Amino acid sequence: MFFKPSEYSKKIKLGTRCMIASAIKTLKDLRPKLSNAEWSWFTEHPQFKHIFHMKTENNHRVQGMWMLLLRTAGSERQRERWFIVNGVAIRYGLREHGLISGLFCHNYPLGYKQLGGTRFVDRHFKEGESRRLEDVKKKLVNMGPHKDRLKMAVLFFLASVVCAQTKAGHKANDVLEVFQRAVDDLDYCKSFPWGRLSYDYMLKEISHTMEHFGGVVKEKTLWPLPGFCVPLELLAFEAIPKLGVAFREPVDGASPNCPRMCKSSFKRNGSTGVSLAVINKELGNTTVIDSIIPTRTPQEERLLDEILEDEDDVDQSDIAVDSWEKCLDAGEKIFFKDMFDEDVAGRSKQPEPIEDAAGDGVQIGEQSVQVGDVMTLVTLVKKTMKLLKTVDKKVDQLDGRLDQLDGRLAPIEEFVKEAQGKEAEVDEAEAHGKGKSQKRKRSVGKGKK
Repeated sequence: MFFKPSEYSKKIKLGTRCMIASAIKTLKDLRPKLSNAEWSWFTEHPQFKHIFHMKTENNHRVQGMWMLLLRTAGSERQRERWFIVNGVAIRYGLREHGLISGLFCHNYPLGYKQLGGTRFVDRHFKEGESRRLEDVKKKLVNMGPHKDRLKMAVLFFLASVVCAQTKAGHKANDVLEVFQRAVDDLDYCKSFPWGRLSYDYMLKEISHTMEHFGGVVKEKTLWPLPGFCVPLELLAFEAIPKLGVAFREPVDGASPNCPRMCKSSFKRNGSTGVSLAVINKELGNTTVIDSIIPTRTPQEERLLDEILEDEDDVDQSDIAVDSWEKCLDAGEKIFFKDMFDEDVAGRSKQPEPIEDAAGDGVQIGEQSVQVGDVMTLVTLVKKTMKLLKTVDKKVDQLDGRLDQLDGRLAPIEEFVKEAQGKEAEVDEAEAHGKGKSQKRKRSVGKGKK
């Protein structure tokens, strides 16, 4: 496990970049309005139509996702993540991502990074001109009726929703090159496995998050989590029925052919989110948890058949996870009593904070504070201060050693001075003795004459 149970009640602010509501509003507010053909491209898209079917939520409820991330299990597997909640393992894999989102999760087309083209972006972006999300949005809003407006709208949508990046503003990176190339062929945009791309992007961000915190949660931290986070945001409420009943409700009129994210929405509670403390309290000591989310209807079975296919590569083996899957295939439940006790005890030891339900995710818009830059600056300042303290400490240690060396050198210097003095006396005595000897020799010589 990446975090100890003592961390399970610690909250942070998760900043999301997946701006679904904002992106759809931008498309609706374009003047002149998108034509029926342009608008229907999105609403009838075999994948994106589900995003437009969702009940509009201005804020993400990400504390359920944070609750899972705090319980991330270490594994050699590279293409999935496992969380252990109240002693029960929960899988987040490509199947779960697809069942919740409805996006295509097929294998990538061969050489997909070079598919599509650059004719569209070359027409609208000069060589060396930035191609950030805000640049794309500006061109879209100012474009007006144009044969390329739909392609610009698709580029804006992909960059805002499917793989939203960490930074915003003038220091943001250009939108992904795969997006820039894809919009050259709108038919290709309909068949491309955006579910797999968004899933792989989220796996990378989960790994980045684990590395960043290193098993220790600093409360009140603002941590940006880019990418299409909706499947992971809803996973806890789909896998843990008690949480689903407490915080989600069915959407009237939802199509049975839609994925999970269209069929339910968060209950209105008078605030903008659900706090971690409230989720932990509702979680309690339940062990009625699905390790792998089961399908509920024949329509969901068909959906998975349509959006999934056999993997074209094999994930790394992990002894523990392999054994869990064998147990699940045999109809057995994965349950670790010691981890259950630690999970429940770890939460009960924490004083229950009085907090409102607004303690949830922060949707970071294009014009907001650049969280990534601020965090980088703060980290740099902290490292610099730490380095200065280390230098001061080393200087103090050096001063102490020099003082000790001075103390050791003092008697040596005295000894050397004394030795030099004695040597001078000896030399003087020898010189004086030689002088007398020469006088005696001269006297003897004179006497002989």
